[in-house]
Amino acid sequence: MTRRTKKYGIRILGPAVALAAAAVLVAPAGAGAASTIGPPPPRNSTPVGTWEGTVEHADGTGNVTLSFHANGVMCLSSGGGPEGGGQGKGTWSRTGLNAFNYRVRERLFDGDGTTVGYVDVSQKARQNGQTFKSSGISKIYDANNNFLQSAEAKVKVTRVSATPAAC
Repeated sequence: MTRRTKKYGIRILGPAVALAAAAVLVAPAGAGAASTIGPPPPRNSTPVGTWEGTVEHADGTGNVTLSFHANGVMCLSSGGGPEGGGQGKGTWSRTGLNAFNYRVRERLFDGDGTTVGYVDVSQKARQNGQTFKSSGISKIYDANNNFLQSAEAKVKVTRVSATPAAC
């Protein structure tokens, strides 16, 4: 069931969202005991591929798809369907062992495809094998590029393909 929501002072439908900052996944292990969680993730994971999951922000939780390309390009898609959503293209870069940042400008649109606003997304991510979490502060603008507010968001995704989706 879908419902209309008012997000960041912009009337949109569905879970088109702003993304935001970093969280760390740590697999617990007993002192001196082997972990029963499974093999450790590769020591130098890469986000290249397509990821699906959720983004959590002040207005709730929505679906998000992220795609990271080896050349540093990344794409984002959120929401969708008859109620609208969001799409954007940006960049990503490695910042350390299993860590990376990404930035993207997400266009928010209603069910008719009309642009209702933008979100400048800036995230810090920590990858743990086939999952990653990220968080950061996003800046929200209306359709005329007037700044409305900043908002924190958290992303939690799982890799669904080692091949990045087209932007």
